[in-house]
Amino acid sequence: LGKAIANSFLYFIQVTAFSYGASLVENGEMDFSQVFRVYIVINFASMSIGRSTSAMPDYSIAKTAAERILALHNRQSAIDPYNEDGIKLNDFQGNIEFHNITFSYPTRKARLVLRNFNLKCLQGQTTALIGSSGCGKSTTISLLLRFYDSTNGKIFLDKHDIKILNINWLRSIIG
Repeated sequence: LGKAIANSFLYFIQVTAFSYGASLVENGEMDFSQVFRVYIVINFASMSIGRSTSAMPDYSIAKTAAERILALHNRQSAIDPYNEDGIKLNDFQGNIEFHNITFSYPTRKARLVLRNFNLKCLQGQTTALIGSSGCGKSTTISLLLRFYDSTNGKIFLDKHDIKILNINWLRSIIG
């Protein structure tokens, strides 16, 4: 519909310009070359307007997408990364346990990424997270670093709930 309106507008402008130009030539106010030059300018201007109106549906989609991106960018995290509270373990051994973790991202609450997930990584043990795309590998690390908190379950470092640990210390020991 947008393209049809744009083309109709273009043809209407052309007919109007030729009709008015013909009357100016007939009355001796302009010669044909002057009318033709004005017609070319009007034609280019109307084509530009027509093209821009046909892009209006795309503009609306782009505006909506930009609003969603800005809303995501401006969203405040539930976890304050600058909070100085929390325990710093002096004798950290390196034992990690995920106990009955259930998680979905805040922007997609209906889609569970992890459901009753359990994992034990003992000091000195090599552990690899492998699986297909979207199975929760990166999510597991994001939860361990407390970029997000799980919906249910707990994560422990040396039997200490990571929610009571100093977040800067926690992130500094992982790597």
